[in-house]
Amino acid sequence: MEHHHENVSKKTVNVIGGFLGAGKTTLVNYILSEMTDKRVDVLVREYGAVSIDDMLINIKRENIHVFTNIHVHEDPQILLYHYFHKLHDKTIENPFDHLLMEASGLDAPEGLIHLFFLGHMQQFYELGSYIVITDAEYGQLNLDEYKVAKHQISFADVILLNKVDLADDEEIEHLEKRIHSINSMAEIYRTQYGRVELNKIMNIDLYEQLKDLSNNSKEEENSVDNIRTVVLSENRPMDKEKVNEWIQNLFVTYGNQLLRSKGFFYFKNDDYRYEFQAVRKTYHSKADKLWEDDEERKSIVVLIAEGEIDSAMLQKSFSLCN
Repeated sequence: MEHHHENVSKKTVNVIGGFLGAGKTTLVNYILSEMTDKRVDVLVREYGAVSIDDMLINIKRENIHVFTNIHVHEDPQILLYHYFHKLHDKTIENPFDHLLMEASGLDAPEGLIHLFFLGHMQQFYELGSYIVITDAEYGQLNLDEYKVAKHQISFADVILLNKVDLADDEEIEHLEKRIHSINSMAEIYRTQYGRVELNKIMNIDLYEQLKDLSNNSKEEENSVDNIRTVVLSENRPMDKEKVNEWIQNLFVTYGNQLLRSKGFFYFKNDDYRYEFQAVRKTYHSKADKLWEDDEERKSIVVLIAEGEIDSAMLQKSFSLCN
């Protein structure tokens, strides 16, 4: 884990995901209507024959970038990676302030979030948040029938439970509980037409997101979905070398099961708080900022994993890194 400073010229990207019909374009339009003080461009991942350009309002046509390159024999993530590079070059003379990427309802989120860990993406762009919008009326059915819907929830930084006017309170509460059992680090907001305070969803501060989560190794196994959140914590200062070794062992043992991982560390003899993020086995870490005088210094790692995982053993090994 090295201390390096971030490039201040990076453009923030928010990825808008969610299953078909959840209200992604409606959310994009709402964000555009609220962020009128900046130039906000939109990158659309489009599969169908119907153009989404005509559904987007409050935006000039030249600020919409449509990515339709789908080739059977080429990896869509690689194509999207190159598209982002071209977009950076194209907008050097006339840059946007902020980018919204509307994913397709069938997009697997892993490849989209993993993009921000690769090569030039880390130089030019940073992920503000992966916002997943879920249909309150059909969310249960989608989770029952489509693995991609579960994975969208798993990778989310924040979740909008949309169209709550079309479902009754009991249905909504049941769906919220199910979503929380899959991903307990993402805040869930109930919405109609995707309307929510933008400061709650656009730039998720990792420390604020995780600092109040408590160790859940004694919680019952999730019986509905094969995905769960594991929270590991330690209040004593940690040894950096031991933590690096622990992370390597984590990926060796559970690498194929881990979907998304996040955390921050309090190291011995170091006044910086270190951040950690991973998609599957790909991770990066950085010295984020100095601990504030009034902040409780501690380390927390949150894992979202598929299948059986020995959280008690992980907590024990984590605590031994002091």
